[in-house]
Amino acid sequence: MSTTTPTHPTYRLADHVRACHVDGQVVLLDLQRGKYIGAGGASLSSLSALIADWPATGLDPGAMLADDGITPWIDKLRQQGLLVFASAATPRRATLGMAQESLSYSDPTPSPGVPWRRITRLAWSAAISATWLKCHSLATIAGKVAQLRARGPGTVSSDRPGDLRLAAAWYLRMRPLVITSHDKCLHDSLTLVHFLASEHFYPQWVIGVRTRPFAAHSWVQAGPLVLNDVHEYVRGFTPILVV
Repeated sequence: MSTTTPTHPTYRLADHVRACHVDGQVVLLDLQRGKYIGAGGASLSSLSALIADWPATGLDPGAMLADDGITPWIDKLRQQGLLVFASAATPRRATLGMAQESLSYSDPTPSPGVPWRRITRLAWSAAISATWLKCHSLATIAGKVAQLRARGPGTVSSDRPGDLRLAAAWYLRMRPLVITSHDKCLHDSLTLVHFLASEHFYPQWVIGVRTRPFAAHSWVQAGPLVLNDVHEYVRGFTPILVV
């Protein structure tokens, strides 16, 4: 059978789709439906010849699908609205550095007293994030987080790392007031992102995936510092969405 290797990719992932390579598989996240799709087999690396932003890293470039093997995959992805024609430039996606450190409760503590304004911002952030998750798709939520970040500098506030640690450590101590043990990591992470934006800090919101067994997890990260989880744990997940 012949194989097809076009000079230029014909397709790219739709704007509401993210993808990553995990353990020899490609995992797609449909942000509009909140649905994960797994594509197994090293030969799927050949789809990178047709799909501009297909995550082929780590797959076997020599294991090429024949024409009659590529077409069903392309048709399936197009029917689900996961691919668009590559007539426009592929959007640039945010990248994430290696998680190397976790925020500790031993980080600097705030000054004595009851910071009512900060408590109000915390409660408001928890309410906003709960509303987002109830009423909006992940695609819309990602857009809202991007809008929050657009208010601040283009990079994490590296000029105020001590203040960022202080604000995030305060959040961790006060989190039980608004986040219960039954709340999922998405609510926690979005609450932290919104709260820190009110404090003029703009870390990255992350969703990662793993296989064997499959699981998805969300956390907040500023450079190499994980703000609401343990860095050794989140390194077990491959980032698929970074905002």
